[in-house]
Amino acid sequence: MCLLRSLAPAVSIAVLALTGCMTKPVAEPEPLTPVVMQLDWIYNAQFAGIFQAMEQGYFADAGIELEVRGGPTTDDVVRATLEEPKISFGSSESNVLIAEAAEGKDLKMLGTMFQFSPMGWMYLGGGDINEFTDLADKNVGVHVDGWRVIKLLLQKQGADISNLNTFECGYSPSVVIDGEADAMQCYYIDEYVRFQQLEGDRAKVFLAKDFGYEAYSQVVFTASDTIAEHPEVVASFMKALKMGWAYAFENPEATVDMLIAKYNPELERDYQLRSLAKIEDLMVPEPGALFRPIKPEVLQASVDYLIGYDLISKSVDVDSLLAQSFLPE
Repeated sequence: MCLLRSLAPAVSIAVLALTGCMTKPVAEPEPLTPVVMQLDWIYNAQFAGIFQAMEQGYFADAGIELEVRGGPTTDDVVRATLEEPKISFGSSESNVLIAEAAEGKDLKMLGTMFQFSPMGWMYLGGGDINEFTDLADKNVGVHVDGWRVIKLLLQKQGADISNLNTFECGYSPSVVIDGEADAMQCYYIDEYVRFQQLEGDRAKVFLAKDFGYEAYSQVVFTASDTIAEHPEVVASFMKALKMGWAYAFENPEATVDMLIAKYNPELERDYQLRSLAKIEDLMVPEPGALFRPIKPEVLQASVDYLIGYDLISKSVDVDSLLAQSFLPE
């Protein structure tokens, strides 16, 4: 008994020491950085890579807690992005960003998701529209200020547009199918997909890029201050975004199912699969071209014709708009 009593203090000390080791506080994980991504359209396949980067944990692994906001109001996306108090990124057409920069917005283009604009004008084949210039005396439905683009391109083709009638329309192909318009502005990856579903081989489209519309689409941009103050977040964001797009293209069916289940149950599966396939053509026109750099000369050509046709009030320094050192390998 005396021996046991003499051992008791040593045993107690050993137990306490072991308990102390077992209850040593575990280091708390670093908190994620809140970041906002402002989209210029509804949640659909057009942004599949962003949602897959969230779903697969690429943003979280990069230390980013991403909040996605969307809406169809292109005019608001720049203001919403630049005025957001959190670190924020946006997505828009390069010509929209050039116009905003000409008005004094301090922004930087980080890279482009789409290598060219998918804007076009869709129409029914078999009628009296065969060439793009045939639209010069037709009724054409457009979105917001889309009349500027079609007038510009028709004039560049030497067409007389004195009888062209443009009017603001919605996004349903019924505008053309029901004869309200002879042609309608569309996105090749979106409204035109529905048009093809409904009309098959009769569905035709003129793509703006084929008639001199030099613009990048779904350009990722942010405020200049964001780059100066949070360069590591910018780099991590762009890397995660590229990984998300690569995953989306490798797993198209799972990607569309995820979009419908978690982000927009109103999406139609076949529609989104067709759209995603067209998006891959825009983003990866050749192997290894995912997130290819924006060409300064293309932006400069855009600035020149926007000025030439009085679509912007002053020139923009193209080099000062670009911040592409954050593009991932």
